[in-house]
Amino acid sequence: MGRLGKWSNNRKMTSKDTRTVWYFGLEPLKARYTYQLSKEWMPATFAPYEKAKKLNFVDVPGNYDEDQQIKVGAVLDAVGRGKFAMSQCSNFLDMLNIDQVKDGDVLFLQDYWHPGIESILYALDLYGINVKIYAMLHAQSVDEYDFTWPMRTWMRGFELGLDKRMTGIFVGSTVHRDQLRSAGFEAPIHVVSLPLHKKLTQAKLPSFVAGEYKKQNVIVYSSRLDKEKNPFFMMAVAKQFLEENPVWEWHVTTSGKEFKSMLPGVIEAMYNLAKEQPRFKLLNNLTKEEYYTELADAKIQFNSSLQDYVSWTVLESTTFGCDLVFPDFRSFPEFIPSDRMYKPFNVKSAVAALKQVCTGSSTGIYYNYPDLADLGRRMEAYIIANDVTQEINVWHESEYCEHLLNSQGLHE
Repeated sequence: MGRLGKWSNNRKMTSKDTRTVWYFGLEPLKARYTYQLSKEWMPATFAPYEKAKKLNFVDVPGNYDEDQQIKVGAVLDAVGRGKFAMSQCSNFLDMLNIDQVKDGDVLFLQDYWHPGIESILYALDLYGINVKIYAMLHAQSVDEYDFTWPMRTWMRGFELGLDKRMTGIFVGSTVHRDQLRSAGFEAPIHVVSLPLHKKLTQAKLPSFVAGEYKKQNVIVYSSRLDKEKNPFFMMAVAKQFLEENPVWEWHVTTSGKEFKSMLPGVIEAMYNLAKEQPRFKLLNNLTKEEYYTELADAKIQFNSSLQDYVSWTVLESTTFGCDLVFPDFRSFPEFIPSDRMYKPFNVKSAVAALKQVCTGSSTGIYYNYPDLADLGRRMEAYIIANDVTQEINVWHESEYCEHLLNSQGLHE
């Protein structure tokens, strides 16, 4: 069943005395992180500012299919993403048309790639309304390993054009910020990790918080099976590791009804490996609670990405106590300990790193990445509410960020 994204009858009218944050979330699909992000985490982030009457927070609705599966696309379906974003733009234009949008308001795009946004910019210019615009920039065409890289010949013009209208951009890692600068982006760029809400995430699995899980000899792989995640390399590592370590299992997970990939041959190869090696297990159609249970049971999260800016896999897995083995590549050296990284593209090095973590006494080490991501999420609201133009980097100045938030005196 599809969901019609229209304003609810009991939607509050915006206050003329308080700025409004018009929030353009992602399709709230419960099988993806986008539901938690758009319907739980970000509303909770801005709630203290609403309570203090510093900001109004309005979630701009859009049309979406609750059962949407990825037919073509990476994180979200290509068609579904476009239809949802453009329906949000249409609904916002309705608010503009009845004079609900005013000078000083904020447009907050949960994804920089927001089809239809040009129609809003066009109308705002003609209406003469000055708004501030912020966006979380997840990737875009600045990395040779990202799936949008081949689109850069036409996409870069859109990216840099929108950059001229941005008040601030949020990114996950310093590497990504530097790539954007090299590509010609000029707006302030704040490095805030990814906007995880740690407390609400752990609340999905109360038994973990209560300490009722015991780690099993399981390595979990949660990345998409697309080219930028290097899944063929992952399978080569899994095959060799399982041959040498007979008491361990390797689990590949997805929330989709079935495994999907834009990379030809990878799904067939993965199922062939699962037939050949019974301890290489494929887990599909997982709910969030089932996926979090998997992370609570597993000892190690393995990553083989060619392109990843922080990665939801590292944040969610460490939220539920996983140890890590990641490549010494792109954004990961900024925060992953050196003894938890392997030489990129080297199967032997990856297997050796896994063995070291498996047998080491430090398995189950505490990582503060979810705490820093939680801090970055709260800093997004702080930056927007206080018109901060000085660039912030939570990886490098977390103590300063904590000071700023404490001085605000607002608590979730």
